[in-house]
Amino acid sequence: MTTFHPVTLRFCDNKTMLVGSVAEAATALGQQWPDKTKLSYQAAARLVALAVDGTCSQRPAFDALTRAASEQGLLIRKPRSRANEWLDAVSP
Repeated sequence: MTTFHPVTLRFCDNKTMLVGSVAEAATALGQQWPDKTKLSYQAAARLVALAVDGTCSQRPAFDALTRAASEQGLLIRKPRSRANEWLDAVSP
């Protein structure tokens, strides 16, 4: 079981990776990114390293990774399932 709701990333070399934990996020940051000098990537790398060390909460680190991946076009967005639509319809 993963720590977070997994996200799928597609890197520059066309490899895909399912990321659902901070350990997997650290592995993903070592893959080929379009621009590793962007501030969002550097912030994600710093926060993920701190989270792996245990000196930072995992949620901000994982959110930073997904934000950096989204900015660089690596995040693969999946359409919502019909079950989610049904739940949204019945929830207040």
